[in-house]
Amino acid sequence: MAETTSPWGRVTDGGTVEVRLGDQWHSVGAYPDVTAEEALAHYERKFSDLLAQVDLVEQRHKANAPAKDLKRSLTKLSKELETPTSVGDIESLRTRVASLLETIDELASAQSAEREKAVEEAIAHREGIVQKIEALAATPAEKIRWKDAGATVDELFTEWKAHQKDGPRLPKSTADALWKRFRSARNTLDRGRRAHFQARDKATKEAKAVKRELIEKAQGLAEKGAAGIPAYRELLEQWKKAPRASRSVDDQLWAQFKAAGDVLYQAKTAEAEAEDEANKENGEKKQALVDEYADILTMTDHREAVERLRLFHDKFRQIGPVPRSQLKPIDAQVKKFDQHVKKLEQEHWDKSNPEKQARSQSFLDQIDQQIVDLENQKASAEENGDKKSVETLTAEIETKVAWRRVLTDA
Repeated sequence: MAETTSPWGRVTDGGTVEVRLGDQWHSVGAYPDVTAEEALAHYERKFSDLLAQVDLVEQRHKANAPAKDLKRSLTKLSKELETPTSVGDIESLRTRVASLLETIDELASAQSAEREKAVEEAIAHREGIVQKIEALAATPAEKIRWKDAGATVDELFTEWKAHQKDGPRLPKSTADALWKRFRSARNTLDRGRRAHFQARDKATKEAKAVKRELIEKAQGLAEKGAAGIPAYRELLEQWKKAPRASRSVDDQLWAQFKAAGDVLYQAKTAEAEAEDEANKENGEKKQALVDEYADILTMTDHREAVERLRLFHDKFRQIGPVPRSQLKPIDAQVKKFDQHVKKLEQEHWDKSNPEKQARSQSFLDQIDQQIVDLENQKASAEENGDKKSVETLTAEIETKVAWRRVLTDA
């Protein structure tokens, strides 16, 4: 019998390699034409391979690998370990494999529950994507911002593909039903978007035609100069009522239309400047006239003021128009003249108004009578020696006299 070279194996004189299982030795095979050490090492390497497989299964088990795959691997290892074909601690491996097999069903059940939960969550997620695109598709076309809607559809489709690729596999009937709804909503939006842009293109063409015609008419007014402005304003009203094109197109057309109007207004400005230059002397004359008659503002006799103002206006009207820059300042000064004279006339009227004078006289007569009555009462109180009453009546008489003085001065 050959010397045992391992706690678990030996090689017989006949070259047979045996492994120890408990107290018994079992043949695992032979490796002819090599030394006993080489033969034993060959079957120990086979055991190392089995050991590595068991270690790997244990690691995958801890990592929650699919129970179905683990069970397949463990069943294969269990069969390989039934009849020893390697040298090593076979019984230890059998125990480890059997222990793992006992947990497989429990692991399978847990994984099945996890899969069901994951599928439920995946369905809910996919349903959420579908509901978003269906809600967008159900929005009235006129309220949809199609550029933003297109970007939203692309984002939802990208999310759908990513979830389909990375998420759990859904039951085919459920997945097909959800996809059908998603595709239907997307098709609805595609049709709506095409219809929207077709309508917009049509509207743009119509707007171009209308506004180009208005531009041609506006440009045709150039030879009229400032006289063409009323006609241009009528064209401007038509422009405001014309259909709108896309913003970029509308901006280009408006620039052309405005340029045609600028020609007319520039002509008007040139005419106004020439007119102002021609009226420059009038402005100087009117300003000199205003300065000459500034004494109107210091007059207090309304008759003299009225006559002075009349003379001023006669001369003022004869001079003619002034430059635009002088119009408001001169008008403001003339207005002061008018207001001052009007104030003097009003004051004179208030003093000479017969009705007002009659009312004042009546009130004076009443006060005079009251003063007489108070004087009589005072005399009676003095005769009676009623000093207190005398003081009171004296104060009242003084008040009445003061009122009368105010009225007569007015």
